[in-house]
Amino acid sequence: MIEMNLSIPLPTPWAGETFQTDCIGSVNFLVGPNGSGKSQFAKELVGHLPNARLLGTDRLSGMEQVRPFADIFGDYFSDGLQKNQFRRFMRPQSLGSGISTLVILEERMELRIQLEAVLGTLFNREIILEWDSGNLIAKARRRDNNATYRLDREECHGIKELCVLLTHLYDDRLPALIIDEPELNLHPQYQAFFMREVRKVAGDPDKDDRKKLVFLITHSPFTLDFKSQDDLQSVISFGLDYSVPRRWSPSASSPSSAQSLVRRLNSHQKQLFFSDNPIFVEGVLDAQMVSALMEARGVAVEAAGSCIIDAGGAEEVNHYLQLCQGLGKKAHFLYDLDSLFRGRLRSSVKEDETVQGFLATAGLGNDFAKYCGELDSNLTALIDRILIASLPEPLKPLSLYLHGLGSRPAWSKDELAKARVAVMTSISRYRNEVVSVVGDTDVSDIEGRRNQIVSLLQQRNIHLLPGGTLERYLPLYEGDHYSLSEGSKQKAVQAELDYLASPHTTDVLANRYGDLYDAVCSLPSSPDVDIDPVVRNYLCDYVHELQKTVVANLEWQHDQIQERLNAVKPEMARVFTIRSFERTVGKEDFYATIEVREMLGIQKRVTHVNEKTNAGMGDFVLTAA
Repeated sequence: MIEMNLSIPLPTPWAGETFQTDCIGSVNFLVGPNGSGKSQFAKELVGHLPNARLLGTDRLSGMEQVRPFADIFGDYFSDGLQKNQFRRFMRPQSLGSGISTLVILEERMELRIQLEAVLGTLFNREIILEWDSGNLIAKARRRDNNATYRLDREECHGIKELCVLLTHLYDDRLPALIIDEPELNLHPQYQAFFMREVRKVAGDPDKDDRKKLVFLITHSPFTLDFKSQDDLQSVISFGLDYSVPRRWSPSASSPSSAQSLVRRLNSHQKQLFFSDNPIFVEGVLDAQMVSALMEARGVAVEAAGSCIIDAGGAEEVNHYLQLCQGLGKKAHFLYDLDSLFRGRLRSSVKEDETVQGFLATAGLGNDFAKYCGELDSNLTALIDRILIASLPEPLKPLSLYLHGLGSRPAWSKDELAKARVAVMTSISRYRNEVVSVVGDTDVSDIEGRRNQIVSLLQQRNIHLLPGGTLERYLPLYEGDHYSLSEGSKQKAVQAELDYLASPHTTDVLANRYGDLYDAVCSLPSSPDVDIDPVVRNYLCDYVHELQKTVVANLEWQHDQIQERLNAVKPEMARVFTIRSFERTVGKEDFYATIEVREMLGIQKRVTHVNEKTNAGMGDFVLTAA
């Protein structure tokens, strides 16, 4: 790590806040959703790093293959780069571009050799820099057939991107390089290659003048090339609320958590860095069910700027919980109930001030672990009573499971935790039968404590399924509810996905899936693109024009009115059509049906209007055609 103090006054829209850190890495990753201010921050960062160069997203400017305005404004680079303009192309130093890249390659042969070696290895290309009447012309040659062409005009975008990126990366005159979206135009494998080259160059320029600080603004999981705990701590996270960007530090109580996370993070799970409110579930099947329920409700997590990430188990989810807390992300977590008894969920949230405050407000103290421990004790007492009781038929599988754990005095902590989850599952599925054995008072007390914990965790966007595991909520699950089978779960999830493929009302879904449906409704989501407000806005104008046309032309019928509207509102002719039109009692009275074309997956619809329709107020209803 490079020790460097940074104190950067943040520009609009941060309203006077300051980003301050006492430690930055040799490779720093600026992450967050679109619109979170990363590029504005990068421009401000340039002024706080000596001799830094910023490569913006328009870095191929001047090297376009298609020049739509050349006929109007002229094409200044059609004959190459004029030598007397070199200094102008290079100014200001902080703005690296494709044009300046060609000048650098002409002036710095060592950079040209390095770049040509890369292009030759990866793409079988050579670089040729020619002079013609005082103009520099960059060409590329294919080694397989000796075909030669303009590098800046006729080469593909991906290779030009690598030319620009690598030239500035290899330029040892730059102690700091900031690149906005280095993944632009690059295939994932070449994103990975570029990051390998970054690793070779990145370092402390004060200790080695061939090294440089690198800041990468990225939306690509392939660019987030984490190799160590230091890399994870070099992430600077931005949010849509324009709070001060944050960096993550590992928990003092769990120093190995950072390295553990580095080993676990794959390209799918790295989506968390690009969303303000990612959703974590325990496994792939959980993710499939949540996604299907979202779709059945007519909403999407993507529309809310979120994503569903399967963490690979309850214990894995806990790692992401700590990471998102450190990055200031309002992440959501969907847990099976067993996580409360068998995982590290308790330790992950026990110090949370919101959790403590909620407990205190509810008159339950402020020690989350202690409150959970009291639930453990009550459940243990209930287990001991169930083990010696005569159980009704629905509880016989519970009895077999509990006795299958071995002699009660020899139970380990894990076996006792499994027994508690099994009893909680039985209370959820067969409450009346459990009450008949142990009484309503004890069952109600356990349910009350469980519900308090569920409500408490929801304050931190942690959604705990109170009835047990996900399987408990799948009506088509046929496996054992105590000794769970992954195969049975997979079969049940597939059956439920087939069921959800057909349309169902929200009432049907809520009744079928119970607490699981409620939890899914609590997760970030938005309706699919809502086209109606925009359609209605234009339709108001169309209806008003129709009414004016009818009044001004009392003898006109359907075809004439349609022709007139098409002429007056040609831009609307492909959207709205008068399906039917008839005049009624008076000459100004009419009744018309307007058809709205299919758009964004919404089928054709119609609305019925007449001379009394208040177009300005949108006094009409859209219905299926």
